[in-house]
Amino acid sequence: MSILTKNGNRLEGKTVLNKTTKATVWTLRWVFILALSYLFVYPIIFMLSTSLQTPESVNDPSVIMIPKEVSLESITKMAELLHYWDSALLTLSIAVFSTLAALVSCSMVGYGISRFEFKGKNILFMLVVLTIIVPPQTILPTMTLNFQFFDFGGILAPFGVYINLVNTIWTFVLPSMFATGLRAGVFIFIFRQFFLGLPKDLEEAARIDGCGAFRTYVQIITPLTIPAFITVMLFSFIWHWNDVYSSTMYFTSDIKPLMALLRDLSTILERGAGVSAYAARTYNAAALLLTVLPPLILYIFTQKYFTEGIERTGIVG
Repeated sequence: MSILTKNGNRLEGKTVLNKTTKATVWTLRWVFILALSYLFVYPIIFMLSTSLQTPESVNDPSVIMIPKEVSLESITKMAELLHYWDSALLTLSIAVFSTLAALVSCSMVGYGISRFEFKGKNILFMLVVLTIIVPPQTILPTMTLNFQFFDFGGILAPFGVYINLVNTIWTFVLPSMFATGLRAGVFIFIFRQFFLGLPKDLEEAARIDGCGAFRTYVQIITPLTIPAFITVMLFSFIWHWNDVYSSTMYFTSDIKPLMALLRDLSTILERGAGVSAYAARTYNAAALLLTVLPPLILYIFTQKYFTEGIERTGIVG
């Protein structure tokens, strides 16, 4: 249906121009999104394609992205050389238990800093921020010695008894239980920012109903902060999974976290059954694929909550 006016032709031309502009913007937007997505997805596609090639096909210049012959030789070989199932189970145990401990301890510390008034509160928060700034490499040698001769804060020292916690998951779990684990300062900051955004009327109403501080935190505050918990869970899991320096310091046996094994990948390949320089590319891609696959699957199923948590906690940059 069209409406004829004195300047009808001009209005019709504007309508066509608006439609053309919208179509152009829509096309450019999708071209930009697809180009940006390709930049992020390309490394995964390259790892998958290279790891599925036969080691001999590396010399074939016609093979670029799609392998002529699909082979699991590189993946099975690297799974054997890396002791993949044992190492993956160790890495998963570290990531899961440390994350659970960090969720409990860091959320309680963040809640206390954001909601309660006490002397030294600002100094305490400055110390939390300081843990973010100070590189962990400066304290790891001392931490390693403490775990190698662990005595429960000096309780066992008078008896000359020490417990060696090196090469165990407790080197990561124990600090996380006391809000001093890997990136604990960042997690406390995230929880604090999230708790500051909640109205205090909820806690006042709970206090009138007879709820104490801990019960209010568990039954009222925690259900409202699920996005923050999911954000911290993902950060903690990924950072514990990808940690290299601490894993290398705390684990010296053949079974160690996957990232520590990747650090020694060249040595492992040299000790492998005659891996050539050309074939090493497929083995490297297979090792990287095996390492990155579990956190990638986790992120695919939780990215919605992760994005929501980031927006509500105000993290930028």
